[in-house]
Amino acid sequence: MSRWRAVVIPFLLVAVPLCVEDAGRWAELAVSLVVVGVAVVSFRRFPVAVLSLAVVGTSVSTLVLAPVATSPARGWPYLAAAVFGYLAGRRRDEQRSVLTALAGMLLAGLAVSVLVDAGDRGGFGVFFGLYDWFVLVLVLFLVVGLPWLTGRYRRQRAELLVAGIERVALTERTRIARDMHDSLGHELGLVALRAAALEVAPHLDEDTRAQARELRTGVAAATERLHEIVGMLGEPEGIDLAPLVARATAAGQTVDLVAPADPPPQVAATVHRVVREGLTNAARHAPGVPVTVRVATTGDRTTVSVTNGLSGAESPRGSGSGIAGLQERARLLGGRLDAGTRDGQFVLEASLPHDAPSAPPARERPRLWRLARAPLLAAAVVVVPALGLYVLVGSDNRLDPTVYQELRIGQPEEDVEKVLPRFQILGDPERMLPAPPRAADCRHYWATMQTDERLFYRLCFVDRRLAIKETVPRNAVSR
Repeated sequence: MSRWRAVVIPFLLVAVPLCVEDAGRWAELAVSLVVVGVAVVSFRRFPVAVLSLAVVGTSVSTLVLAPVATSPARGWPYLAAAVFGYLAGRRRDEQRSVLTALAGMLLAGLAVSVLVDAGDRGGFGVFFGLYDWFVLVLVLFLVVGLPWLTGRYRRQRAELLVAGIERVALTERTRIARDMHDSLGHELGLVALRAAALEVAPHLDEDTRAQARELRTGVAAATERLHEIVGMLGEPEGIDLAPLVARATAAGQTVDLVAPADPPPQVAATVHRVVREGLTNAARHAPGVPVTVRVATTGDRTTVSVTNGLSGAESPRGSGSGIAGLQERARLLGGRLDAGTRDGQFVLEASLPHDAPSAPPARERPRLWRLARAPLLAAAVVVVPALGLYVLVGSDNRLDPTVYQELRIGQPEEDVEKVLPRFQILGDPERMLPAPPRAADCRHYWATMQTDERLFYRLCFVDRRLAIKETVPRNAVSR
């Protein structure tokens, strides 16, 4: 099914809209299909790089090719960025890398936008570059940020669901183990006691005493077996990691165990399960790679980590339900558990406090506010200056019709600037108008009294003299 998706997704994103608009754009269609197809095939192995490529395509479409690139036929970069953003949010290991890459590209885009517009438009180009960058941030938040948050929300919801199921199963297993221990253990103890009484009864012959002795021995063996089953159903007792490491070593793993002291009993069971999960993941995803197990107790906290190198093309991720269950378990103890790649190795690490809460809190549900808090705060940091810039520029970017009528073609630029507003229109209305003469420096100002025939003015200077003055109607913007 995944192979079909690698073909169908690029076709739907690119081929259908381009063919609907113009079936003659075969070169553009072929190049677009190749780009999106390679991105879809490579996403599993290089998710951050593919998402960064989609963000670059969206940025170019927004700042360089708009409004042509934002037509329905060329909206596929936005669709691709949304799809890859959602898929990146569904993955666990690349969250920090995705945020770092997006932040780096946005900061680089800010510098490029300001420098390019300042070079083309002079002093006002700084404001123009900031405006373009604010538009880009808004577009990326809508196109990439919201799908990424949706994917992250769905992933965490699934993990918590798995953790809740495991927690319920663990509770039920513990109840069954307790019931077996209390009922069967008590009855077996009574049978063993009666068998021992028969064994020493003076009125019985030696054969009967021998049968009573065999009965007592069998009951003792059954009781020992019951204790083993209860131990498997319930919690592992103590932190005897030596047998666990010995079994892994016998299976062919190379394990280095560093555990100078035993942790307190309240976290010993969780430490045992973390080590078991880490060894299982290493054996499954990185066979033959040495594994290091470290258990350290300092003060009121115990830290356990299982580290192994990476093997093959894909880093180990662990069994999703196992790690999710351990994270829920660590949270109930007031600690945390992290799993992911670090410095070229896969690390499963838990930090557990010794003073576990007396009553475990209710299982939390993933809330969009908790997931979106950091992105929304970052967006607010951008939106507030953007609104301030818009208000500042909008306070003085309107040209009075009377002043416009008094301007003369051929008038020196320095004389015209004396009567012009301090700022121009933000955005790029030049894309909606006929191309000006080459080497012309055009400026745009809103009319103080706007009508359908007079929305804003365009003034173009050639060789520092006014060459074009024209009124732009409202329907030009509609087109």
